[in-house]
Parts: sequence; C-alpha cells; structure tokens
Amino acid sequence: MKSILKKWIAGSLVAGLMATGIVSSGQPVSAETVYTYKDELSSFTIEGSGIRISGTHVVWRSRAAKYAGQIYYGNTDTGQKLEITNHGKPTDTPVVGVNGKGEPIVVWADKRDQNEGVGNLNWDIYSYNVKTKTESKLNTDVGQNRIPSIDGDYIVWQTNPQYEMYLYDLANSTLKDLGKGRDPVIKNGRIVYKGGSDGDLYEYVISSGTVRKLLDLPYTSYVERFVFNGEEILWKQRDLDRNGKYVFLDLGVSNPQPVDLTQPVALGKTEYAEMSISGGTAAWLEASGDKAIVRSADLATGNLYSLGVIAPSQFIGFNGEDFALVNNGRLVSREIISSDSAASTTGAAGGTGGTGGTGAAGSTGTGVAALQPEGDLIGPSGGVAAGGQAVRLVFEPGTFGKDTRVVLKPSEAATAPNKEMTWLGVAWTWTSEAKLNKPALLTIELEQAAATADRANRTGLYRYNGDTGKWSYAGGTFDVSWRNIRTQVQEPGLYALFLYEPSFADMKIHWAKDEVEVLASKWIVNGMNTGRFEPGQSVTRAQFAKMLVEATGLRSQTKGTASFKDVPAGHWASDAVEQAAAAGWIKGYEGSLFKPNASITREEMMVMLTNAASLRKEEQSEALNAYADAAKVHSWAQPSVLAAIKSGLIQGNGDRLNPRATCTRAEAAAVIYRWLGKKGEVFQ
Repeated sequence: MKSILKKWIAGSLVAGLMATGIVSSGQPVSAETVYTYKDELSSFTIEGSGIRISGTHVVWRSRAAKYAGQIYYGNTDTGQKLEITNHGKPTDTPVVGVNGKGEPIVVWADKRDQNEGVGNLNWDIYSYNVKTKTESKLNTDVGQNRIPSIDGDYIVWQTNPQYEMYLYDLANSTLKDLGKGRDPVIKNGRIVYKGGSDGDLYEYVISSGTVRKLLDLPYTSYVERFVFNGEEILWKQRDLDRNGKYVFLDLGVSNPQPVDLTQPVALGKTEYAEMSISGGTAAWLEASGDKAIVRSADLATGNLYSLGVIAPSQFIGFNGEDFALVNNGRLVSREIISSDSAASTTGAAGGTGGTGGTGAAGSTGTGVAALQPEGDLIGPSGGVAAGGQAVRLVFEPGTFGKDTRVVLKPSEAATAPNKEMTWLGVAWTWTSEAKLNKPALLTIELEQAAATADRANRTGLYRYNGDTGKWSYAGGTFDVSWRNIRTQVQEPGLYALFLYEPSFADMKIHWAKDEVEVLASKWIVNGMNTGRFEPGQSVTRAQFAKMLVEATGLRSQTKGTASFKDVPAGHWASDAVEQAAAAGWIKGYEGSLFKPNASITREEMMVMLTNAASLRKEEQSEALNAYADAAKVHSWAQPSVLAAIKSGLIQGNGDRLNPRATCTRAEAAAVIYRWLGKKGEVFQ
C-alpha cells in the first residue's frame, strides 16, 4: 500500500477557506494533530448535492425538494457539463464510471416511470453513455431498485426491502440475480456487500461466481456502513451497546485480517455517514465539539491525524488519488505536505493515544471534545425525549425507576401491509434502556397538515413487530391543526404513519358509510370475511364492550381472575370485557354472568356508552317526554339514556327511542363516531 505522505499532483495555490468552514493550510482544530496541506481550488463549479467523483468524471443532482433534482455529468479536465435528465421526476444516488471502451457511464435511481404519491416507493435504475448519448433502463422487475454502483462494464444494485442484488453487464446487456445482499459496491471485478440477514461482509467474484465471507462478526457486533475501493475496505463497526469504531481490511494481502483504526467510542449525539478510502488512505467525518472534522489514517502505519474542519456537505472523498472537497460550488483538491507534530500511534496494533488520539470518550491528550451519548436521559421524575422538532416522547413521573437513556431516530422507508394502506413518508424508531412502567405520549409533527378532515380521520400510527413481520395499530389522534398526531406508546420499536382507507361492498350508499369507514380505519370495527360490513346485523354485548375499549385505547391493569363466569380467560373478548369491567363500564347480571353473546339493546348500549364517556347523569328530566316510547325505558337505564340524549350522542328515530330494540352494527358505529367527534378525535 502507498504511504499517506505520497505527493499529489497539484498546484501551489493554498486556498484560504475559513469563511465557509474549511480550515486554511495547517490550522489546528482544537489540539488535534494536524498535517500541513495545500488546497488547490479548481475552476470547475458544481451547484447540487449527492456529488460523486471518479478520476476526471463527476456526477451530481441539482438541488430540489423531495428528490426532484435532476442528474448532471461533468468532466473536470475539459470543463464539459451535461444535463442527463430533465423529466422533473425524483432521481437519486448518481454514480459514474468508465466502461471497457473508455466511455463515461452515468448510473442513477429514477422514478419517472412511477406513479405519483408517497405510497409508491418503487424506483428504477437507469444508465447513460456520455459518448454515445444513449440511455437505458436496466431493471426488468418493478420494485424498490436502489443504491447502484458501477465499475467498468458492470453495474450492481439492490432492492428494498427484499435485499435482492442484481448485476448488469453493459457489454452483453444481460441481467443476473445475485441473491440476497445489502449495499453492494463493485470494483476490480469484485462485489463487496453486507449480508441480507446479518451484519457481516461478503465478497462475490464476478469471473468465477464464487462467494466468500470476508468478515464473520459475533452477533453482538455488525457493520453499520462501509466503502470499498477494489482492494481496501473501510467500515464503521458497532456493537449492541452502540459503541462504534473504524476498521479496515486489505484484500491485496494473503489471509487478510481486520485492523482497528480507532478504539470503540460511544454513539455520539452527532454522527456522520461520510467516509472514503483510496491508495492506502482512509478518511471520514467525525464530531469535534460542534464542528465536523476530517479524520484520516495512514493504513500502512495506523497513524491518525486531522485534515481540518469542513461542513458535511463539502465532503466528496477520493477521486482515485486526490482527496476532493467542494467549496462554494467549486472543487478543491487537498495535498498533504507534512506533520506539525508526531501523529498518533493508535491503529494497527490497537495501541493507545499519541497526540492524535482516537476521539474515544475519556481519551486524553487529544483536545477534542468527547462524543456525547446519543439520545436523552430520562429520570424517575419524567421528562421529554426529542428527535429535533419533528417528534417527541413525553414521560410522566414514575415511568422509569432510574435514569434511562431514550433514543429517537428517523427510519427508512416503510412498506404498507396491504393495498388499502399508504405510507405517508414518516417513520421513527425509539429505543429505551429500561422497560416503561407506564405509557409515554408520542407526538409527531408533519411538514404539512392533512389536506382534509377525512384524511386526518383515517391516518394512524403503526408499530412494526420484527418477530412476526407485521404492523399493528398503535392509535393516533390529530390536533385541530391536522398537523400534530399523538398516541400513547409503551413498547419501543419502529413506528410509521399510514393512511388506511378501508371500504365495504354494502356500505357504498349507506347512511353510516363515513362513520363505519373511519372507525374501521382506526381498527375499532371490522368487516366480514366476505368484504361486507353487514350494517343491519345486531351487535352483541361482548362486541360493543370491545368497540368501546378499542375506541378509548384503554390499557388498565386487570385482575388475574375472570369477572364473569361466561367470559373465562381464553374467550375472544375476555381482555376487552375485563378492561371494561375494571373501568366500571359494565356490571353484568346475577350469578356473575355477562351474557357476551346476547344482542345488546339500545338502552344497554347507552348505559355502557355513558359510563365510558363519563357523562353526568340525572334522575329526572323533561328530555324523555319528547319521545313517544319514553315509558319503555327501564328505570335503571333512565339516567344513562337522559345523559346520552342531552349530550347529543343519541338522536333517536323520529319521535321514538326504541330502547329495548337491539342495536345494529351501523348504529353502534354511529354513536361511537359521535363520541369521538365530541372528544376532538375525529373531525367533520
């Protein structure tokens, strides 16, 4: 491997870039060991993001919201610039390489052929030959084709969430399924990738089709991210305690073994994904106080040093030889001259600190602020954990018995579980060091308010169960702005926002269509296996008790023994009935019976409803006199019936209450819908 002190072919211009965050030549960052370097400022300008460079070839995406920027190509030698796409649809992850004929090839992910809408997560892979001006769509299957990589005549990419890898041969126009893998990178006829179901690294050799495991980590550690230059691999390795370190592997030697470049350090409050490797040199971004510095390593000696402060968006990496940055839209090449002081000796031997240090928490002599643990510390008195302004968890006093760290992080795309559900582009994962003694309040603020009341009513939060691979409804109520949605949560994990729009064949013109569909979207009512709702069918006492419990999200603790003889443990409604009984909503009949399968009468329904709604009850009122069948209301039900009428939850059928008639499924949905409306949990 080449020494880090190799001279780069560069001019003598020393760029003073302090104004935008790049440190001028030789300026130290805190007390970090800093190499003296020269910056050569190129005349080549770039106005965009996602910049990738290979030799003299560079690609980028113009700046635009929601991935709508278009793909551009440039040549730093000739100054040529070319607009590759102009369709206005989203594009992503452009890369560039040179094929076997010496022709520049640009590859990217593209949504031009996909329907609009946040629920469509599919992408296609396109290539463009700069010399012949020919464009090709490479994938044949519709899906989430992402993260392309190119080298010579070969292009590789993966799909989400299946993690299938595909290899395209430009010379023969052939496509091959390589099986499971994540984040594939192709160089020198090799593909290095993460396992589809583990955190290890693998290698696929194109010429022979052979696969070997390069890195076999214990289950307590995994590769978080990596880069590969055809011979050397640099990766960030993390363990289950969230400690991370930088490691590299040289495939150019016999029996390659991982070499630690840094010691494990706790997950920082600020972390950066940028890293690069080339010609015996590794570089990555690292937090130093409130700044981002370029840390680098000589892979031959293991010496670590700093290459100055930059903004994360200025980091490009190596173009094959030079370390490349971008400043005010202009390319910069950084040439290392010499060291101002002895470099650290941490690295190949795993030794401890010289003046360069490792940035590990508790290390001495570096002068660099230790990386702060990620997340928020919540004590027994409660508190708030926040993920910026967009999401927060509020913990009441007594939620934790001791100081507990809670971490909130945005997550990648979520896949809708069925065709009636649409992912709304919001997904967050939260973790907790300890179990919660009581629920926390999760609130998420959207960039834009829900467009309509109906959309707000049908939007909810769902939790993903990794063991079953299924999403479960976690609740969700918007505030009056239709922008902030909240729900109580007690289990950490991945939570995502979905729009659920169920429909039923027999409700298209029914008077309770909206009420039923909204309650179905909140998983309070369900349809039949036939796809019908059967609105005129009667509701049983157990069914209505369950509907009330689902409508309130009641999660109180219940006693171990069954309250009713005819609702034993194991009965489909036992949990709901026990919750309702514990809350005082239901009492049952003599002999400790509940009669769960009996059709509920309208007056029984009103008693349960007013109990659940905690309505004020009156013994006497003139309100009943307005109904011709008021005398049919049992005395034990009169206070509840009066309360239901005065609250507006019950409207009757003309001049009749029909108190002893059975309650239908549509009627039950309507009264619960009105109740939720009065509570501000559904909107007209």
